[in-house]
Formats: sequence, C-alpha cells, structure tokens
Amino acid sequence: MSSWLGGRLLDAEILVRRGRVVAQVGQKIPERLTMTVPRFDGVRDMRPGDRVDHPLARYGQELQVSVIVASSVDADAWETRIGRFLITDWDDGDDGTIQVVAAGRLRRPEDAKLTSPTQPGTGATLMSEARRLAPPGVSVAFDPALVDRPCPAGMAWSEDRLAALAEIADAWPALLRTDEWGQIVYRRPLPEVPTPVLTLHDGERGTLVSAGRSDTRAGAYNQIVARSSAAGSEDVQAIAQQTSGPMAVTGEYGPVTKIWSSPLITSASMALASAQTMLANNILPATSVPVVCAPDPRIDLDDPVEVLRDGERTWGWVTGYDLPLTVADGEMRVDVGVSM
Repeated sequence: MSSWLGGRLLDAEILVRRGRVVAQVGQKIPERLTMTVPRFDGVRDMRPGDRVDHPLARYGQELQVSVIVASSVDADAWETRIGRFLITDWDDGDDGTIQVVAAGRLRRPEDAKLTSPTQPGTGATLMSEARRLAPPGVSVAFDPALVDRPCPAGMAWSEDRLAALAEIADAWPALLRTDEWGQIVYRRPLPEVPTPVLTLHDGERGTLVSAGRSDTRAGAYNQIVARSSAAGSEDVQAIAQQTSGPMAVTGEYGPVTKIWSSPLITSASMALASAQTMLANNILPATSVPVVCAPDPRIDLDDPVEVLRDGERTWGWVTGYDLPLTVADGEMRVDVGVSM
C-alpha cells in the first residue's frame, strides 16, 4: 500500500496490520477501504495530527492498494492491483493503532459538486461530456463496445456531478465503475448469459467454504419505465418487464415499478435499451449466492463466475465482495447475483 498526494509519493509502503476492501453494486460509491495500522512502525509516527502532507491525512491523500500472494514452497509471488482510495477519516483510539477509512474514487465527483448548472457544448457527445464532467485529476475510460452518440441540444446538468456521470451510464446504457488504476470506467452492460471466468468450488483443491442463498424484495423492480425528458420528446417511452419466473409482472409477485427519465433519451430504441439494462441490474442482486471462500484478489465486480457446491452448479455475476487484505483478516465473502 502506497500513499499519494496528487502526483507526489508520500509513502511507498504503509504497514497494514488489518484491513478490508468492501464493494457493492447499487451503491453510489461502490468501494470502501478500512484498515488498521500501528501508531509507530519503528521509525515514523503514523498519526497524521495537523500535518497536511502526512501519508494518512485526509487532504486529498489517496491509497494505492495491491495484494501480493506468495507461495510458501518456492519464490513465486503474484501481485494484483485492487484500486485507488481517497482517505476520508482517521481515528487514534489511543490503543497503539490508527484506524483509517477510505472511499473508492467515485467519491471525487461526489464531493466536487458543480457550482451552477452547466450545458453540453456544441458537438458534445456522451464520451466528451463524461470526460468534461470528471473532476480534475480523474481520467475516464470507455469499453470499446460502447458506441458514442451526440448529447441533445438544450439540455443541462444539475450541480450533482456524480449523478450526471451516472445518468450518462444509464442512458447509454453502460455500467459506471472504477478500475484498479483509479480511473472512472464505463463498461458494457452485462450479457444475458454469463461465461464464467472463474470457478469457486469445494472439494479437493477447492477454496469454497460455504455457499448459501439470500433473497430480498427491496429494490427488486420487475418493471422499468424509461422516458425522455428532452424538450419535444414527451411521448418517447419504453417499458421493460420481467415476463417469466417467480418475479414475473403477471404473477403473484405483482408489478414493482421504477420510473426513470433523462434528456439523453431521444428515441424509443434508446429508452428500451436503458430500461432493459436497468431491469437486469435491479433483478440480479435480489437473488444472491453469498459465497465464503479463501481470499482471491482477482475477483472484481461484474465478473461472471461459477459456483460449485456439493455438486450443485450455479452461474452468475459478482455483485459484491468483502476482501481481507492480510492473512489475519480471515475469509472472503463474494455475493453472486443469479438471473431469474
């Protein structure tokens, strides 16, 4: 773990006694880091105090986190970058340790509200507006599969910079995430059928400890109404519905409706694409397989995975994880959303 203030390296290797990175889709800022460091590491005092250039101060300091897995039988080691986190809090409990809390890099646009409403410029597109709305020092990347398109003339963004970035993702449609380098990333929507990149299994050479089930009605919309709020497009609307399974709108579950609108929607085909992606994103986390397994830093949000437990095979996408940063922090939890 290293600490940075802008482009300046403050500490190349922070000693972490305990720590976890937790991520969950559906949260405005999906990632959160908590960690404990010793007050004194043999040379330095790790309590920031009033020092604005201390590695753990909260004046813009960011932590670049990687996990190294080393073999106990040979010299092999594998390093996986986890992400970049903005320090938001620290606390000295006077017990010889410092507690630190940091947020994923979407905290930057969340904090950096626009001082007044702003309009896209002439010739603006979804990509150019995403780059323009990103706060200074935060870059934006796009999945090559996403097709850029113009922003409607006459629209305006409110002061909420993060909400504007999320609206671009919903209207495209795309997934708004950050990557291991701290960039804002627009990913392509999840496909209908997952092609697993990783299998979590029990038995011989397996790492899976348990794989239960959880389910919730909260936020599990089975009907999405997407509309245009652009001037002159009042009649543009599309509806996406879950038509099969236990969450079908015609079944005993009943319709649970979410209505969404955006000036970026200018045609019925755009509205339908957005509605269908929102429907999949809302249903996916409802039925979840909470997996407990050995820590695996490769696992990321939206990864398609296979869960094999007692001969039962389940496919789905990672909708959340709780990754320990040290061996002493115990097991990892992975939430795998299963399509209905």
